[in-house]
Amino acid sequence: MSVTETARRLVESTLDVVPVDLVVLVAYVAFATAAVAGGVGGEVGLFVVGSILVFFAPGYAVVAALFPGRARNRDAGEQSRTLSLSSAHDGLLPQERLALAFGVSVTLIPLFAVTLGAAGVLLTTESVLAAVWAIVGVGVVVGGARRLLLPSRERFDPLTVARQPRNEGVFAGDAVTNVLTVCLCLAVVAALGSATVALAGPQQSMSYTSASLLTKSGDGGLGGYPTNVTQGQPQQLVVEVTNHHEEAANYTIVAKIQRVDGGTVLASNDLLTQNQRVGVNETWTYDHTVSPSMAGQDLRLVYYVVRGPMPDDVNENTAERVLYLRLDVTPTDQSQTAQSANATQSANAT
Repeated sequence: MSVTETARRLVESTLDVVPVDLVVLVAYVAFATAAVAGGVGGEVGLFVVGSILVFFAPGYAVVAALFPGRARNRDAGEQSRTLSLSSAHDGLLPQERLALAFGVSVTLIPLFAVTLGAAGVLLTTESVLAAVWAIVGVGVVVGGARRLLLPSRERFDPLTVARQPRNEGVFAGDAVTNVLTVCLCLAVVAALGSATVALAGPQQSMSYTSASLLTKSGDGGLGGYPTNVTQGQPQQLVVEVTNHHEEAANYTIVAKIQRVDGGTVLASNDLLTQNQRVGVNETWTYDHTVSPSMAGQDLRLVYYVVRGPMPDDVNENTAERVLYLRLDVTPTDQSQTAQSANATQSANAT
């Protein structure tokens, strides 16, 4: 036996044991992971590579684990050309395997998000890649082991499929299989289209500004919100503004004390105006004091957070964020009268 013939038989025997498609799948996942993590290939290239990684690889691994064998009955020529669901089909045809890979992957996408969210993990590129690797890894190990447990003639072998005659192509199966395969392909295309729109469309809505109003206690920590204050008495407050937009911007904070009746502003006094340029994903922490200049019950201390140029009229419609705090403000003269009365009662008691 020649060396060439020995090498050929060695290669054939090796390929008969090694699941070539699963090896190629793992190699592609590794390549796609490196490309996506490194940002190599440009936007279009990364979109194509990432789409195949998310919309095909996990599903193919799951299908490989569930269906390790070939479609024996149909390979034997027992093909029905009528729409009959009574004939038994053992295994999957190649076109069904590919179509189900896309279908299962599309089904797994929302499960990715739900599982990661339930585990308290943010939906980031790294977490999605880790989830894909976990599913592909388990599917490849289980699918490869199940194939090896089958006789060689019963295993799904992509090389054998590739060597089949031309007339045994994609739609060589029975009529009902072909119809179901076409329907599944159409469903997968529709799902991919909607997913693409969902992924590409909301990016604008993901740009936003977050703001919060906090108070400081006497020891410098964060305390409860004041509810009863005296007119003109300074109150320590903290406003935090975080820029989640894709570019830095100038932010302006405008604080006002207002008397409101049924949503209508009856009177309004400006308390302060402060501006700051905030970078992308940076937080501006504005530690300050305000002194309510208006007295009354159930007054509204309002903070308008404006992004960009200042409008002529700052209100709920022109500000990007609005923060409220309800206050009961006691007039200064009443406070002094109450203090005098308390001092007199204490002196009389003495």
